[in-house]
Amino acid sequence: MTTTGTADFKHSKCYANTEGGCSTRISGEHFVSHSLIRLYTFDDPHVTIRHNSGFGVRNPVSPRRFVANVLCEAHNNGLSDADAAALKFATFLRDIALRYRNGSGAWGANESVEVSGDDFQRWVLKLLATHAAGNAITADDELVKSPILEDSIHLLLNRAAWPSTWGLCVAADATNLDLKFDPFTRLETVTDDWWGVTPMLKNGDQTLVGGVVELAGVGFGLSLYNPGRGAPGFDLPANPLRGSIQRPSFMAWELNGVRKQVNFTWNDHHEHRNITYTMDRT
Repeated sequence: MTTTGTADFKHSKCYANTEGGCSTRISGEHFVSHSLIRLYTFDDPHVTIRHNSGFGVRNPVSPRRFVANVLCEAHNNGLSDADAAALKFATFLRDIALRYRNGSGAWGANESVEVSGDDFQRWVLKLLATHAAGNAITADDELVKSPILEDSIHLLLNRAAWPSTWGLCVAADATNLDLKFDPFTRLETVTDDWWGVTPMLKNGDQTLVGGVVELAGVGFGLSLYNPGRGAPGFDLPANPLRGSIQRPSFMAWELNGVRKQVNFTWNDHHEHRNITYTMDRT
């Protein structure tokens, strides 16, 4: 059943309540999509999950309890397309990785999948926002309250267009170890290291201004401000987004001329470049 909200109702526990539209019931928003947990655990009913860095959910719990009560049912339901985009992306890469078996299996023939870039970009933002709203972010090993920009909520709920200098980016520089780009040659990407989140916080008030989210062995940067692409400081080692390209039209992995490709569709008017990673069978 889909729960709809009331135009002028703002649930006090829903971080997306900036313009109302909330339902009266709060829901448990998973820190990472429940569908992804089920995918990577082969839907094992006995599996447990926790955060591994000392914040958020610190003790192993069942997937249904790996949640924060930070969204009402209406706004949670409204983000289902974002979850679906992440699941489609991860399923494609995971299936290839399982067949490839870290180089000991078959790479096979050309394959591709189409994923909504708009929805996937919102999924990355949702994961970051859930950790901020769920008090699961640390700075200097201390738990911090990280406010969420109202502009971020408008972007998350598809109420506003992404500025050209904000948004999703992926690795285009092999020396940037903050943005991973190899989903196939690490067995951990299909076992216990298939997702991760590293928020970026504003100096002073610790406002969430972006971060890096990992899924299926691939790192996605997200900026909720103009990070100064092209400026001298952008490519300094301290910047996790250095050497990246924004909103790719596709990401491809090529081995011996055979490509596995994720095509992203976008409804904006921004430039969309592409990136191909050339692999070596070791």
